Amino acid sequence: MARFDGMVRCGMRSILKLMWANIRRGKGSFKGIIILMMLMTFSFSGTVSNNDRLREAREQKFADAGVSDLMVNIYDDILTDEMLSSATEHPAVSSVTVNEALFFSTAVQINGEDNNMWFSLRADDGDTNVFTEDGNSFREDASLSDGEIYLPYKLRLAEGFEVGNELSLRTHSGYDEKFIIKGYYEDILTGATTMGWNYCVITPHDFDRIKSEKADKLGGESVCVLKVDWLHINAKDGISCTELRKQLSRDTDLISSANNAMTRDYFTDSIEMYSRVGTRSVGIFVMLLTIVMLITMYNSLAASIDLDRTELGILKAEGFTAGQISLVYILQYVTALTLGGIAGILVSVPACRYLIGAWKNITGIMTDTGVSYLKCGGLCAAMTAVSTVFILIATSKISRISPVRAISGNISDAHFDSRLDLPIHARPLSFFLALRQLGSRKKSYIGTVLIVTMLVYFVVSIMILAGGLDTDNLFYTIGGEIELTDMGGLNMSETDGIEAEIQKTDKNAFIEYSCRHNMLLDGESVMVHAYRAAQEVFKPEEGRAPKYDNEIMITRNVSEQLGKKIGDTITVKYKDSETDLIITGYFQTVWDFGYLSVMTTDGIKRSGLDEIYEAYIRLGDPSKREEVTDMLNEKYKGRLEASAFENSAYAEAYSKIVNTLMHSLTAAMYSVLLIFAVVIVNMVCKRAFIRERTDIGIYKAMGFTAGALRTQFAVRFTIIAVIGAALGCIISVFFSRKMITYILHVVGLTDFTSANRPLTFILPAIAISACFFAAAYISSRKVKTVEVSELISE
Repeated sequence: MARFDGMVRCGMRSILKLMWANIRRGKGSFKGIIILMMLMTFSFSGTVSNNDRLREAREQKFADAGVSDLMVNIYDDILTDEMLSSATEHPAVSSVTVNEALFFSTAVQINGEDNNMWFSLRADDGDTNVFTEDGNSFREDASLSDGEIYLPYKLRLAEGFEVGNELSLRTHSGYDEKFIIKGYYEDILTGATTMGWNYCVITPHDFDRIKSEKADKLGGESVCVLKVDWLHINAKDGISCTELRKQLSRDTDLISSANNAMTRDYFTDSIEMYSRVGTRSVGIFVMLLTIVMLITMYNSLAASIDLDRTELGILKAEGFTAGQISLVYILQYVTALTLGGIAGILVSVPACRYLIGAWKNITGIMTDTGVSYLKCGGLCAAMTAVSTVFILIATSKISRISPVRAISGNISDAHFDSRLDLPIHARPLSFFLALRQLGSRKKSYIGTVLIVTMLVYFVVSIMILAGGLDTDNLFYTIGGEIELTDMGGLNMSETDGIEAEIQKTDKNAFIEYSCRHNMLLDGESVMVHAYRAAQEVFKPEEGRAPKYDNEIMITRNVSEQLGKKIGDTITVKYKDSETDLIITGYFQTVWDFGYLSVMTTDGIKRSGLDEIYEAYIRLGDPSKREEVTDMLNEKYKGRLEASAFENSAYAEAYSKIVNTLMHSLTAAMYSVLLIFAVVIVNMVCKRAFIRERTDIGIYKAMGFTAGALRTQFAVRFTIIAVIGAALGCIISVFFSRKMITYILHVVGLTDFTSANRPLTFILPAIAISACFFAAAYISSRKVKTVEVSELISE
């Protein structure tokens, strides 16, 4: 505590002068708090501002576009007048609007080269927002001409879909529908990378021409283009979108016959999914940093009061009350917190402009890039309020300082800590001296141990998260060397004969396929998958995968939605078919946000679905790919088409986005933690050095060199770091997975699992310990300035 000489009047002016003198004396601590608060505000501002701007933009765009409560996607050949009227006249429905689209069942070509991506088309309605070349605004002129096409913004990242390239779509006449890519538009419903659809925009004239001349009938032998209807259904007041879908599922055949029936909330979740994950992650991160900073502040204050007891006693003798002295500390730290918060917000302005601007690569939606100043200010205010409470607790001991004892040297209130508790051995001397120092002053190091524990815990948790999110497994689906397309409603029963023909060329060849459709499970609309694959697509986390045609495996989200568990029976309805299935196990997936179920191929056929959604040939001898492909195209010409399978460009782009997102988030957290750790270690070590200046003089009088004392000082804090790191690793074993599961629950993962390798725990412990050693060694460089003559004043 700094002091100014002479008589003082203990008013606010004197308190402010004392505060300023205190700041000048302890600049390192003051700057440290500023830096810590800046890091916290910056971390908080980035994710919260991104989340707020995205939510505001999404709500406004949904309102402007009149997005309905329920959107049903159904083939035009399946939609009947009876279905439409049953929905229109339903007592829960206020309005129904039908929009047309065209679905192309074959992958597109770019500049004449095959590209493993499927498109759907809709007609330009005159309200299409098209991005400018830099992606930062919309074009004033978004008009289209025949032969031109706008792609959703998310395809800007996919290879080959550059403006000016030729995109070819296949009809029953071949790749005869050719369009020039003119730009990228804002698709507020299906434009997020979390959505599998790619709806592109063409002129109404081109759309009507293709619909009338090229559209095929569902179930025909050659199906390339299908008419799709989107029913936009609004509920009456007081009925939620989920309840609307449930009532329509119960009372009509529309939902069970549809490809999908998605609520407004589903599209909201698709757009905001990753921002919610970021908000949860950073929320926990900021909470950790807050606790660490509060412990650091408390320790710094407690140490300052112990060191300055004499000066505090003099201030009390001069007329300052304990409350006024506490107010000095409060003003000092509030000033530091305020400056740190302002600095954090200022740094966030350009950072948010970049982060939020880049986020539209994931959402496909244009948003503002402003900072959430009110929430950042709220964080600073909350931190100030909590810090004030901690400061009042830490400074409560000031009331017990006696001016008389303080002036007389404080002999009764403080004592020289004994270092005779533990034995000392010559080798290694620094280590045993450090142990004795720890043993004699255990309570003063508890806060530092807690700080290290939390830092290591969070670093380990980040490493577990990064190591467990394997996008290859997370987004795994079936595949092979050859892809079958233009199957025209190929049924599962037909694959045996095709596989037998293939095995004449390659006896180990195997056809992998999947069937999937939206079905009603106990009246709830849920996507159902079935696979014939060499590798298990979804591994059960509890129970087992279905083996028989009367079994089904569901996710925990579906279990909660239906109120059913393993061993229970559920009724599955698809069109006019109803079957009862037994739940055999739980699995988890990010597809459809974890609302998914899996049957056997026999089970889904029993439920009324026999059509194959996708099919691939996995060869035993890849060198025979060309031979098998030619055989299939010749023998089954007009029934299907075989081609070499390449990984989906969109899937690769999506996986790349997820990897980049996770790596960026991890790197940002590592960087903040590293800076945070360096600042805290520096503050703790400097305070310890000031406290032990007299002790260092005694050691020098006994013959210790400056280098030996610096090593001893650094070793002591390294031991503290090792103890805290060990505790952090132990806590991580029990709690990291639960924390990560909470963060990722919004994407559908209900039980995050990861192989806990030793390096996952060892590396953070070594890094933090090394950081403590280096910072302590650097902080102790002033050992050289301590003179033995300083002991005379004692």
